Amino acid sequence: MTKRIETFRTVILVAALIVPFVNSSRVRADTIVRTSGQRIEGVEITKAAWDQVLYQKNGNTAQLPGDRIASIERDSRILQRIRGPLDSGDYPSAMTAIKRAEGGAQGWELAEVQYLRGRLYLESGEYRKADSAFATYIQNQQASKDYWIPHAVLGRGSAAIANKLGGAAQQHFKDLRTYGDTWSVHADIGEAQGMVLKKRYADARSLFSKVARSRKATPALVAAASVGRIKTMVLQEQYPAAIKDLERSFFAAGASPELASYGKARAEATFLMGISYQKQGGKPNLEHAEIWLLRTAVLYRAQPSIYRDACKELENVYKTLGRAERAVEWGRRARASS
Repeated sequence: MTKRIETFRTVILVAALIVPFVNSSRVRADTIVRTSGQRIEGVEITKAAWDQVLYQKNGNTAQLPGDRIASIERDSRILQRIRGPLDSGDYPSAMTAIKRAEGGAQGWELAEVQYLRGRLYLESGEYRKADSAFATYIQNQQASKDYWIPHAVLGRGSAAIANKLGGAAQQHFKDLRTYGDTWSVHADIGEAQGMVLKKRYADARSLFSKVARSRKATPALVAAASVGRIKTMVLQEQYPAAIKDLERSFFAAGASPELASYGKARAEATFLMGISYQKQGGKPNLEHAEIWLLRTAVLYRAQPSIYRDACKELENVYKTLGRAERAVEWGRRARASS
């Protein structure tokens, strides 16, 4: 009996030693999204530089050029606390998580936290803060060639465009071209946006169309270029032509898959359809505008700036239609989302 008790104690002791060891080596579950839209899940990313990403899957090591990857998501509890609210547009919660993470994150986690601070400012409309945050991140991580560096350069260019700083934007987009073919296409879109700032609408539309037809353009970039072209048409007050282009590119049964399914671009397209009808005036057009803007507000709440703009324009539409109560309600929603 004594021998059996000792054997039992030995088994318990060994189990107690093994279990903590097993739990401490949590298997990573990273994700890579290629520029084609293909997701590679359940991998362990071992190196993430802007020019090359190495990863392991099923015991095998593979590599991809950095400009053939749209994004990566490394398994991290610290970063998930930021990514979740940031992706859903809950910027106060995302900023709280960033501030907490900056005190404890290290290595690649700290680098991504710094990048996400810039992304938060950019998406929430604080463009000067975004530029400063991206610049700090680039300065800190340039030597390590961190994966997010070209994303941050693009962010600086986008912030400059938003602030109507065409010269600064041009320099950022010039720098962006050094990171590979895909980033050169991003730079083309940025250059076209700069042309819009200078009211060179014909040149901008031509460049947007060129990008949309380019074999180097990813599905997301095709969608972004198509939206840029149509926004330019709206600025030119060519509303019927914009509606026709929107219908053909995004909403027709035969629309290309990259335009029919890409989330943010489709949200922008839906909003532009509403604006194009609204700007033409007259009750039938305003009723069409109401439908498209309501569709934008209902379907794309996760796109905060687009949702807010849709609410503002619905307020204007209802004022024009003489529906005061509805105007007040959508005005309240617009202010609440600001």
